[in-house]
Amino acid sequence: MLKFINKLFGGSKSEKDVKKLLPVIDQISAIYNSFQSISHDELRGKSFALRAKIQEYVADISAQIKAQRDQAEVTEDIHVKSAIYKAVDELVKEKDKKLEEILLQILPEAFAIVKDASRRFKENTQLRSKATDLDRMEYGSL
Repeated sequence: MLKFINKLFGGSKSEKDVKKLLPVIDQISAIYNSFQSISHDELRGKSFALRAKIQEYVADISAQIKAQRDQAEVTEDIHVKSAIYKAVDELVKEKDKKLEEILLQILPEAFAIVKDASRRFKENTQLRSKATDLDRMEYGSL
């Protein structure tokens, strides 16, 4: 009887969750399949591109937050400073919402990158890629 009621109302919570995620899984699989033929450097570049896309998406609001914080640092009046930091708090909440939006947009590609990188590590004892400027900054000349 319980199974009949579950079927009548669309299944269990986990079945509904799986049904909701299937289109995303299909997107991930399609992107993952397209990554099979690209080089390690190209795959790494895709990761950097996603990072840049996120930064670009929130660049305006990040600049506003920085400007407000800079203004608060030079302000002597405690009441004005408090008002500025309240505004900063609201901007941070807005930035968090924007981050959630962009992360949901890039989620399939990000998962596909991780999936393909994992496959490559599993199948290869050693992976080689060209050092980037970021590598040079972080690790110096090794």
